[in-house]
Amino acid sequence: MAIKLVSVSPVQDELIDKAIALGDRYMKTLGLITPPAYRKAAEDGGLAAAVEADEVLGYALFGLPKRSARIRLAHLCVAEEQRGRGIAHRLVKGIKERHPERLGIKAKCRRDCNLSGMWRSLGFIPDGEVRGRGRDDGITVSVLILTWAPLHLLPSPLLAYSPLSASTE
Repeated sequence: MAIKLVSVSPVQDELIDKAIALGDRYMKTLGLITPPAYRKAAEDGGLAAAVEADEVLGYALFGLPKRSARIRLAHLCVAEEQRGRGIAHRLVKGIKERHPERLGIKAKCRRDCNLSGMWRSLGFIPDGEVRGRGRDDGITVSVLILTWAPLHLLPSPLLAYSPLSASTE
């Protein structure tokens, strides 16, 4: 069966509930977002899901801030057993295609998650670092800020990255 990318609407309760359940599985990495926030994201057009056989394999929860030209990516989540199928790539690509008026996507990721390679493979580049709110064993966690932007908008050729592969997923 083929994977479909769905822009989840607020009336699709079953898809929203499945996205919430998937997010809850990875709460330690993703951080807590409450069920009403998923529903609000769906109302605002900010919940995309990768679906196969009525199962949510992954989702992207994002916002379209009024004061920023960039999309704010809050969650990018793919079920562990579905990783390696290009689902995260398809979700990010779908967001970019649905919002071409935006100048890029901004995301934050805890540095201790060791996901730099994944973000780079999706076309994101490091754009700074901030002190995180969370603590592990009394140590404040460092958070890497990542940005995706179309190549022509990058501020310096030193920051250029290879385009994403055009392979089908």
